[in-house]
Amino acid sequence: MSHYSLVIIGAGAAGLGASELASQRGLDHVVLEASHRTGGRGLTEMLSGKYPVDLGCHWMHSATVNPYVQWADKLGYSYETGESVATPKTSLQIGNEVSETHTNDVTLFEEKPSMFFNGQWLTEADEREYAGFLSEFEGRVENAGKTARDCSLWDVMEQKSRWSHYQAYWLSLLHSNDPDQVSVSDRLDYFETHEDYPLQDGYGALISEQGKQCPVELNTVVKNIDWSGSLIRVETNKGQITANKIILTVSTGVLGSNEITFVPALPVNKLEAIHALPMGNYNNLFFCLDDIDSDVPPFIQYSNGETSGLMMMQPFGHPYVVTFVAGRFAWWFEKQGAKAEEQYFREQLIDVFGSNFGKKTRQFKSSAWGYDPWVKGAYSSVTPGHGDARRVLAETVGEKLYFAGEATSQDALNTAHGAYLSGKCAVSEAFG
Repeated sequence: MSHYSLVIIGAGAAGLGASELASQRGLDHVVLEASHRTGGRGLTEMLSGKYPVDLGCHWMHSATVNPYVQWADKLGYSYETGESVATPKTSLQIGNEVSETHTNDVTLFEEKPSMFFNGQWLTEADEREYAGFLSEFEGRVENAGKTARDCSLWDVMEQKSRWSHYQAYWLSLLHSNDPDQVSVSDRLDYFETHEDYPLQDGYGALISEQGKQCPVELNTVVKNIDWSGSLIRVETNKGQITANKIILTVSTGVLGSNEITFVPALPVNKLEAIHALPMGNYNNLFFCLDDIDSDVPPFIQYSNGETSGLMMMQPFGHPYVVTFVAGRFAWWFEKQGAKAEEQYFREQLIDVFGSNFGKKTRQFKSSAWGYDPWVKGAYSSVTPGHGDARRVLAETVGEKLYFAGEATSQDALNTAHGAYLSGKCAVSEAFG
C-alpha cells in the first residue's frame, strides 16, 4: 500500500495544474484518473484523419489572464488572437478587427459574422436592433445584481423580444444550462476580457501535453475516501493507497452521483453546494466538407424560430464546419444519437445555403459529454438562489479534503484556465 503526501483525483486541467505546482514544490504525489486519457473536458481528435478538432473546450478565454496562452507559446501551439468572437456580440460590435494570426499565417475570421434568421440574411438595421437588445439585457443583469442577485438570467430577459430565443441559445452556450436554470451571479462574477483565442492544434491537445510530466495513473477509479483517521485511505479499482491530503478535481456531476463514497460523509453545506452547481451539457457537431468555398461567410448566427445555432465555417482554412448545441437541447440530442444530430446539422446548412451545400458534407463527428461516465456533463452553473455555492464548494474540509475544478472558480467559471488555476490554488492552500 503506497503512501503520498498528496493524492490528486482527476487529470483534467485542474488536476494537471495542481500536479504541476506540487512537482515544483517537491511534493510526493500521484494523480488518479478514471479515464484512459488525461485532459478531462479538453479533448482533441482528428477529423478526416488530418484536421485537429476540439470535442470540448476550444477557446482560450480571457487570454490576458489565461496561463494556457503562455503554455501555447512555450509548446509552439498556433492560435488566433483579436477581439472576441466567442461571446455574444453582433457583427457590428465585432467589426472587421477580429483576427490576427499567432505563430502562423492562417486567418480564422476575415470578415464580420452574418446573421441568418427565419430564412433571410439580416440587414444592418436588424443588427443594430439586436445590439440594442444585448445592451439592454446586460443592463438588466447588472441591475439584478444590485437588487435580486440570485434570480435567473431568464427572469431579467425581455422574453417577448424577437431576439429572446437566440439570446437564450447564446446563454446556454456560455453556461451549458438554459438561462432559467442559471443565476445572474454566474454572469456577474465572471471576469471577462473579451479575448477568446481559438487553438488551431487543439485546446485538448495543449492541456494533455502540458501535463505530460505529471505522475498520472490512468484507468484508476476512486471508489471510497476514508478520511476518518490520521491518514486518508483511498480505495480504487487497483487497490488502496494512503495520503496526508487529497485534492478532488472531479466534476460536480461525479461528486453528486455518489460513485465516490466518503467516510465520514461530506458536510451538509458541501453536499448542498454540489447539488446547487449542476452540470449542464454542451456538444460540438462537425461536418467535413468536400472543398472550401470562399463565398461562404466564416461565422454565422442562425435562428428559424424553433432552433438557434452558431456555425463556424471552415476554421483556419480547413474544409469543415462546426456548430454547437447546449442545455436541455444537448441532453435530448444525446439520447437521440449521432444520426439525429447529423440530420439536424445538415438541415441547418441546407436552410442557409441550399440543397447543393448539403451534398458537400461528409464525415460527421460529435461530442457526447453528458453520458461520459467520468464527466457527466459539460460544466457547472449556479442555480438561482444559491449564489455562494462556488465559494462553499471550494472550502477545505477538515484540513484534509481540498476541492478544485471549474465549479470552484468564482471569476473564471466554466473555463479550462479557471480549472487550472483552481488546482494550483488548492495546492497552495494545502501546503502553504
